[in-house]
Amino acid sequence: MFGSDQPTAYDVRFRIFGFPVRVNPFFWIIMALFGEHFFRQSGILYLLIWIACAFFSILLHELGHAFLIRFYGSPSAITLTGFGGYAENPYPPTSPWKRFIISFAGPAIQLLLVGVLWGSNELTNWAMPPAPPMVTFIFTILVLINIFWAILNLLPIYPLDGGRMLREVFQITRLRNPDAAIHIVSMVICGLLIFRGVTSYMQIEVKIIDDILPSWLRPTLFMTIWLVMFFIMNYQLLQIANRRRRYYSDPYDDDTPPWQR
Repeated sequence: MFGSDQPTAYDVRFRIFGFPVRVNPFFWIIMALFGEHFFRQSGILYLLIWIACAFFSILLHELGHAFLIRFYGSPSAITLTGFGGYAENPYPPTSPWKRFIISFAGPAIQLLLVGVLWGSNELTNWAMPPAPPMVTFIFTILVLINIFWAILNLLPIYPLDGGRMLREVFQITRLRNPDAAIHIVSMVICGLLIFRGVTSYMQIEVKIIDDILPSWLRPTLFMTIWLVMFFIMNYQLLQIANRRRRYYSDPYDDDTPPWQR
C-alpha cells in the first residue's frame, strides 16, 4: 500500500539515537514526485530542499514513536518507504493507555517543532525578509509539512495514528470489540472523504460536507485513491477482527487505569 518495504541493495541505512534507520529508494521517488512543482518553478536546488525537509519531518515523526516505544521497554527500528514510514514495535505494551501515548507521540513532536519554529521566528524574525529567500522557503516548508502531516495522521482512520489512538479509547472504555469498531469508523470516514473527492473531481458542489471540511482537507484525486485503499484494507481487517473475536479475546489488552497500576 505504501510501496514495498522489503530491504533492497539501494537502501540508505544509518543509526540515530541508537535506532536503526532504513530508507527505501521508493521514499525518495515519492517525495520527488510530491515536490515536482518546486523543480518547475525554482529549479533542482529547491526540489532537493523540499526532499530534505520532507525526510527530516517524517523521520522526526517516527522518532517520536520510537522514543516512546523504547521508553516502554521495547526495541525499535525506523523504516521510511513510499508515502511515509513506521517505527517497529515488536513488543507493544499491554496497556492501551501506553499504546495511545505511543501513537500520539509522532504528531505531537511535529506540532512541537512547529511551535518552536513559529515562536523563534516571532521573537527574532529570522525567517522573514530581509532573510535570504532560501531560509524563508525552508521555514515555510517545514511548518507546512509538519502541520499537514500531523493533522493528517490524527484523522480517525486506521492505520493512521488517529485511528490507532481511537482504537485504544474504545479499549479503555471497554467497548466489546474495539478492533471491529475502529475499522467501521475508518470505513465511514474514508467513505465520506472518498465521496467528496469524487464529487470535487467532477466539480459538483456538496455544501453540507464543504461546511465541515476545511478546503485543504478536501481530497485531491491522488488522496481519493489513497483513501479507497484505506477503505479496502479496513474492510478486510474488519472481517479478520470479527472472526478472531468469535474464538478468543485479546490477551494484550490491559485497560487498568494508570493510577491503579
